[in-house]
Amino acid sequence: MIKRYITVFLVILLCWIKADRIAAQTTTDEKPVYFEQTTDGRTQFYFDEHYFLVDKFCQYKSIERVGKYNLELKSYDGSFTDYNNDGNVILTGNYSNGKKDGVFTAYFPNGKVNWITTFKNGSAEGVSTYNYPDGLPMMEILYKEGQAYVQNFWDTRRRQRVIDGKGKFEFAVKAEGYNEFGYEFTDYQGYIKDGKPDGQWDIFLVYPKNERGYAGYERFKEGAFTMGYDELKGAPYTKTSRLQIGPSLFFIQAENMISKNCTIDENQDFSLFITNKLDLAFSPYDASEIVASPIEVQAEVDKSGSLSKIEVVKGFEEKDVNKILVNTLKDISYWIPSYANDAYIDDVLTINAGVLVDQETKQLRFYNLRISRENGI
Repeated sequence: MIKRYITVFLVILLCWIKADRIAAQTTTDEKPVYFEQTTDGRTQFYFDEHYFLVDKFCQYKSIERVGKYNLELKSYDGSFTDYNNDGNVILTGNYSNGKKDGVFTAYFPNGKVNWITTFKNGSAEGVSTYNYPDGLPMMEILYKEGQAYVQNFWDTRRRQRVIDGKGKFEFAVKAEGYNEFGYEFTDYQGYIKDGKPDGQWDIFLVYPKNERGYAGYERFKEGAFTMGYDELKGAPYTKTSRLQIGPSLFFIQAENMISKNCTIDENQDFSLFITNKLDLAFSPYDASEIVASPIEVQAEVDKSGSLSKIEVVKGFEEKDVNKILVNTLKDISYWIPSYANDAYIDDVLTINAGVLVDQETKQLRFYNLRISRENGI
């Protein structure tokens, strides 16, 4: 398990490289700058790599968008261009009447075309092409009447494995955000028939040094999802397929105009992970009689990401409920450690969150969860 955390440490270290310098520029007393007006009447927006708005001076800012925004439509209006921190163009596109319209072209940092998709009335239409960083083709997907069909696919050895909607498909999707297992990619393997998944598809988790673990499977009949099995949870699922074919296209997130605070916990979705974990832990219980109030918990976390001590500072009146709260947090196998003076350190993390009772489901819900660190960042 320790090996699986190595990649998580490297990702966090890269995130903190500029942290000490940036921290001096951005304080909690300053209002974050998410966008600014340009001299030509357009707006310059600041995003992280997943297109969440972040402060202009945040170390996680990686994308700047220049374009017009229509407040009445609550949408971008007209053409726009996205740049990375080096000033290279990484995406161009256009909005019309509040919806994506026309050709969107994404670029790798080296200038090669990443992907090209045509949109009509907000939806992808026709054939989208996806390339490898050297510019050679990776896959072609046909979008028709709200459905996606894999037409052609070339593997990393440049062998064409899917031809005219038929063949063997294998694609690894990069793991984004926080996961306590430490895997880097999710690998999907199966067969394509008439452009759709067919038969049984196997799912693997890919760890550092290409170590692999079986994560489950999904089954399809005539392109329709029938059932899946989650090996990690040891449970089947039948409602929705988790299969992802093709790269993640985060640029759509920019339309939601959602911001994130400039912290490692929000950037890596650790705060969201804890929120979801608490919601799930309390889901079996009827909370109609519970007095919901904000909670505060202190967690002592060492430099390796292990929890050594946890204390409820402000909790529930019911001791049994506090016990569930504590046990849920203790169940987290890896915590993002604090960083200071070019090294990971032991630190005390304070977790604050709002709590309410969902009147419809009678379940506890946690929201606005924030993590502060006593000595590090």
